[in-house]
Amino acid sequence: VIFILGQMSAGDSRHNAPPSSSNKNSSYARIQPRGDPDEHRQAMAEEMELQNSHLISERRRRNTQAAARMRERQKERERSLLQHRDELVAKMKKLEAELASARSQREQHEGKYTA
Repeated sequence: VIFILGQMSAGDSRHNAPPSSSNKNSSYARIQPRGDPDEHRQAMAEEMELQNSHLISERRRRNTQAAARMRERQKERERSLLQHRDELVAKMKKLEAELASARSQREQHEGKYTA
């Protein structure tokens, strides 16, 4: 489409604006609306609502999946921490037993020299 001083090239008059009141003998055709505008608005609103509801349900589905993955990561982290705690408790008990044994040996050793 070529615009020259506000006019369009031949054959494209259907896209031009309606003629002004001062130019009633214009060769430009007036665009007529098709169908009922209210029905069109309602159909568009319903379509947008359907798209929005689809987007919302898709967002909810993805959020539910993400929440499930997060819960699983939290459970795995808790299991790991509990395992680490159990390892530390076992190591502590072993060290306490070694300490008690060393103290016992020391007391026996000191008892030999004090008697």
